[in-house]
Amino acid sequence: MRPMRVDLRSACALGIGLVMVVVGRPAVAAPASPQQQIAMIAKPSVVRVWGAYLAAYEVMGNRYQESIGGSGTGFFITEDGYIATNAHVVTSIHDGDAAAKDALVRALLGDLERKFQISRLTKAQQAQLAEAIHLVAFEKRAYVVLPNGDHLDYEVKQIGKAGTGRDCALIKVKTTGAPTLPVGDSAKSQVEDHIVVLGYPGVADFTQLPDEKSQLQVSVTDGAISSLKRAASGEQILQISAPITHGNSGGPAIDQHGNVVGLATFGNEGAIQGFNFLVASATLMELVKDAKIEPRPSPTSEAWRSGLEHYWADEYTDAIAKFEEVETLFPAHSEAASLIRMSHQAQKDGKEKQPSSNTGLVAGLVVGGLLGVIVAAVLIVRRGRAHVAAIPGAQPGYATPPAGYASPPAPQRTPQPLAMYGRIALPQQPQQAQQAQPQMYGRVPAPSGVTPIPKTVAIGGGIAPTAFASLSLGSLTCTRGQLSGQRFALTATGIIVGRQPGVAHVLVNDHRASGKHVWIGVENGVIVAIDQNTTNGTYINDVGRGRITRAALRDGDVIIVGEPDCLSLQIKFG
Repeated sequence: MRPMRVDLRSACALGIGLVMVVVGRPAVAAPASPQQQIAMIAKPSVVRVWGAYLAAYEVMGNRYQESIGGSGTGFFITEDGYIATNAHVVTSIHDGDAAAKDALVRALLGDLERKFQISRLTKAQQAQLAEAIHLVAFEKRAYVVLPNGDHLDYEVKQIGKAGTGRDCALIKVKTTGAPTLPVGDSAKSQVEDHIVVLGYPGVADFTQLPDEKSQLQVSVTDGAISSLKRAASGEQILQISAPITHGNSGGPAIDQHGNVVGLATFGNEGAIQGFNFLVASATLMELVKDAKIEPRPSPTSEAWRSGLEHYWADEYTDAIAKFEEVETLFPAHSEAASLIRMSHQAQKDGKEKQPSSNTGLVAGLVVGGLLGVIVAAVLIVRRGRAHVAAIPGAQPGYATPPAGYASPPAPQRTPQPLAMYGRIALPQQPQQAQQAQPQMYGRVPAPSGVTPIPKTVAIGGGIAPTAFASLSLGSLTCTRGQLSGQRFALTATGIIVGRQPGVAHVLVNDHRASGKHVWIGVENGVIVAIDQNTTNGTYINDVGRGRITRAALRDGDVIIVGEPDCLSLQIKFG
């Protein structure tokens, strides 16, 4: 009887194919970054706060418009409508209508002084001018704008002192089921803790107010705590590297645990960034204590967070159920309806994660057993062939050596560590190509059948771009542009530079930058910059060399976003 011949490649292909049938699952997109997750969780809780008075006057046939106060940002801390913001955002409202009218007249007189030099007029002329002033319009803006566009009037319940370390306030709107943000303990904050700041920068010109619908999307900036300081009045304040500007006032600064550690409050007036400050959450909690309220997570926020966790895990059926619960609890929620639509689309595209079952486990064990039998058979045949080849005069086809021949003992093999693939334990192959990873921004997929081995191992979960740590590959320092002087860590997971909040790790507030402008990271073991099909292009060192699609980077290279004065980042390895 001739021995059974087993082809090694066929056996392995059959075994691996069976395993893939049972345990294989299409690759899914990489999960959202920690910063994106923080922003998505927090966005529905953040509101625009108006605290302004506007007036129109007629003076001797001329019309003048004046305003005091402005707009800022706030966030829900209780589900029944308590909102935290800065004191200076709502000071004009707190002072009342009469004080506002006096302030508006003073502003008008300042304009008239510049035009008519009224201080040089006689008292009779000044009296005549005063009689010629007519108030023709007066508007009070004391409301918040929810992210979905709804307006809710508010009352000022507690207020600190504007321009100090106690520049915070509590206002109250009539609502139920509002999504809340947890307030953390700023006393535990440390230098280089990463933070994400949400707010509504902008409206300062009351004469030509932009359409509010275009201002409903909250802006997101990120950075780190630069220094722990004290205000002149003794309160803790936090210096941060995240850019903030007019309109951000009162917006939450959220740490990597999802807790608010401060309120964006004030910064420098010039172009230099990195000198912006937060009123500490500990100071806010003193007002909360005085108001005798207790911030706690609302059922809406808990359902929203749970829905997002299911969504990021590709569990769309469970996600939809939670998002629908959110809509029931708080119909004005700005994001739930959109996520429901996206979840349904993901289901149609076949991206729903299939739950594990006993049937799959049994099938996996059966296939594992079958593959084990195949591998065992292959090893037996190989060993038999090896023995036959060692015998002088042996002929192919013999299962055993000729009678009287003493077989040498089988060589002792050093046990190899096992690498788990699905449910089947296979010998680990040090030189075997690793399993393909989800494609990152700009990464070019390898040719069919070839999976490159990265020289630098990507660390799961990623590291905040501005949180310097031993796991970084190097750093990016801004040499020109509005972020000049700021430094960002380059980690193995790569970073995105661009203008789109919630997506870009390095946020460039300049119209010349695209939403996702350039990805900088490791590709096939090489640090590269990959342009994301931008309008104004990405350049290396000199715009005269022409825009790049993909370029390997050397130590000291400068990545130019659009134009040098838009953003120039110098890379330093190590």
